Amino acid sequence: MKKIILFLSLAMLAVVPAVAQNDNEPDFSSVCSSGQVLHYKIVDYGEVYVWPYFQYPEMLGGFINIPRTVRYDGQNYIVTGIADECFANCIRIQGVEMPTTMFVIGDSAFAGCTDLRVVEMPKTLTDIGQYAFAGDTSLIDVVMPNSVVELGPYAFADCYNVRHFVISHTLSYLPEGVFKNCASVTGYIIPASIDSIGCNAFYGYRDIRDITFLGNVPPHPVCDTELCFGRDIPVYVTPRAFDAYKKSYIWGQYPIKSM
Repeated sequence: MKKIILFLSLAMLAVVPAVAQNDNEPDFSSVCSSGQVLHYKIVDYGEVYVWPYFQYPEMLGGFINIPRTVRYDGQNYIVTGIADECFANCIRIQGVEMPTTMFVIGDSAFAGCTDLRVVEMPKTLTDIGQYAFAGDTSLIDVVMPNSVVELGPYAFADCYNVRHFVISHTLSYLPEGVFKNCASVTGYIIPASIDSIGCNAFYGYRDIRDITFLGNVPPHPVCDTELCFGRDIPVYVTPRAFDAYKKSYIWGQYPIKSM
């Protein structure tokens, strides 16, 4: 009897990893309008995420048009997100257009996509995960829709060739390392909604010539300001905010200029 129990226990242990692995596999695939085969995972009733697939780095290239809906087993599913690491290291992807049904870009979703040049984010997007576009060295311009309320650390780190970021006006915090080593940016416009700036958020700047703050209240850097910008960089503020920035212990060390 003991031998039977031991045998069954070992058999159960052998099955558990297989089940866990299957849970991480996509549920189905479908050809999108731009011709690529994308894989999907059902995450809620009637909703799917674009899901990682082990052959993606070798298979996918060109411009990907992610659909609003996909059909599987007689049912339509709305595409609401891109899973963590979904397209990581897909070095042949050149562009991606996301549908207006999408809310989430997962952690490291496009990290290491070194040929990615164009990203069209929908106005429904609310979350961009950590390292989401890290190391995407071909990106030139990044426009965040104002629907984005959550931005992960290092989301755009090491995007060396980005020249221009449009930052969501509903963000309250620029997280740690978010624009680290984005050396080609010549200036930042910081929305009035930003009340704090994380460590190393702008570390590794090179070509930056100025920074503009639209808010009347100076944001609080979590770390020493040397980790944000060099103190010789002009800081432009609204006339109404001029005195507040001049009196600020932190920003008062910078050359403050009225717009």
